[in-house]
Order: sequence, then C-alpha cells, then structure tokens
Amino acid sequence: MNLSAFFSLEELTHSDTAKREGIANQPSPDQIEQLRTLAKNVLDPLREAAQCALRVTSGYRGPALNARVGGSATSQHSLGQAADLQATKMSALQLFQTAIRAGLPFDQLIYEAQNATVKWVHVSHAAGKNRGEIRVARFDARGKPTDYPRVTAEEALAMRDVVTRSAVLREAYVESGDEPQTTAPADTPPATPATRKPAARKAAAGKAAATKAAAPNAPARKTAPAAAPVKKAAAKKSAATAKAPAKKAAAAPKKAATKKAAAAPKSAAAKKAAPRKSAAQPSTPQHAAAKKRST
Repeated sequence: MNLSAFFSLEELTHSDTAKREGIANQPSPDQIEQLRTLAKNVLDPLREAAQCALRVTSGYRGPALNARVGGSATSQHSLGQAADLQATKMSALQLFQTAIRAGLPFDQLIYEAQNATVKWVHVSHAAGKNRGEIRVARFDARGKPTDYPRVTAEEALAMRDVVTRSAVLREAYVESGDEPQTTAPADTPPATPATRKPAARKAAAGKAAATKAAAPNAPARKTAPAAAPVKKAAAKKSAATAKAPAKKAAAAPKKAATKKAAAAPKSAAAKKAAPRKSAAQPSTPQHAAAKKRST
C-alpha cells in the first residue's frame, strides 16, 4: 500500500528485529493515517530536498516491538508519527542538516551517532502540535543514549562530520530506543482504570514517604510539655526574688525601731549620771578654797 509519492506502508512498518524474532508489527487504521501524514508532510519533501533515495530503518513500532528495542514509553514510533532514516548518497549528518535547511514541519529532528559508523536521523511529525525541536543524541561507551540536548538551527548547521565518502556508504543502523521520553506526548492514550491504579499506588507511596519523613519531628512535639516544670520553677524563683525586697523593706522599720528603743535607756542613763559627775568634781573657786583650809 502506497502512503505517499515515495513511501509505502511496508517500508514504514518493516523491522529487522520484528522479522528476526517473529514479533507482529501491524498498525491500526488510525496509526496508518498518522504514517500517511508523516510521509506526505515530512518524508516526501525531505526525499526531494536530498535528491537521493531514503532508507526507512525503523518506522512504526507496536507495543511489543517498542518494548523489545528499549523504546521510550511515550515513543512517537508507537503512534505512527516517527521514522528513522538514512540516505543513499549523503551522511546522516548531511541528511539532518538538509531537513533543517528545507524548513520541514517536524515535531522532533534528532541526529543519532551511536559511534563512528552507526548513525541515523530520527524525525517525527504531530499534526497541529509540532514543536520544531532540534536535538543531538549523546551515547555512553556501551552505545546507550544518555540524553538528547536541544541545539539551535545555527548550531546544528555548524556541525562537521570527519568521515570520508567511503565511510558514509558504510554507515550502519541498530534498531533501539532513540528519542527522549516526554511528559505530555502528542495524542497520548487516555488513562484506563488499569493504568490509574498504579498511579494511585504511587501517590499513596508518596504520601507514606512524606509521613515517614515527618516522623523525626514527633518527639519534639511530644517532649514539649517537659519544658513546663522549667518554666514553673523559673516563675517561682521570680516570685521569690520579687518577695525578697518586700520582706527587706518591711523588716527595715522594725529594725530601726528596735535600735531606737535600745538607744533610749542609754541616753537616759547618761543624763542621770551627769549630775553625779559634776557633784564629785566641783569647779567653783569657793569649793577649791574650802578644801584647801580643811587640809
């Protein structure tokens, strides 16, 4: 079945992995329409811009095939919206840059260079929802993608490939997960009760974790009443301190009165003894003369 001027349904559903392992890879009528839209709006114009044949190394991937190759859970391959491509007469990098220069209406365009010889271009289209993202995949030493940083069109067009033309013709492809997982993919299927149940369990687990994390605060609330006796003791000490000046002030008049009373007899005795002292020791001239005659 032809989907467009240059591409057929067989091309866009073929998979070496599915063929080798006997995995059914039949799209639904809706997914076939998505493949048709992709072919007409992106693949055909790219074929004309490249002026050479394009190989579809991976197009539609059913759920079983997508899981087998380690594809993203939100893979646009599984929606019939993406294809991996190589060109017969240009490198993957040149094909990547050709798609940018042609101003194609892509959702995501990703340059994938797993190593020096395994390279391809991932392109997707989501009618009415195209983001126009340009990305470059990064791979670890084992050939697994680690991330897909975004780049500007200018940065992508400035990239250079250090391979010879003979090496270009030997570029290989390994069917694998080759796109970032998105939080809100285009045309995401609605959640079913089966898919909501794990989400509910996850939410409950999150709530339990939050409760557990808050547990260390419980002892602080529990031991808070223990501070009351300390406050009570402090209050008693404060009251005692306040009463001390009052007692001291009350005792001061009493002490003063006692001192005054004790001093009063002494004063009276002193006054009484004063006449006897003056009688025993006369000071007049007459007394002195009489004492002299008597002697």
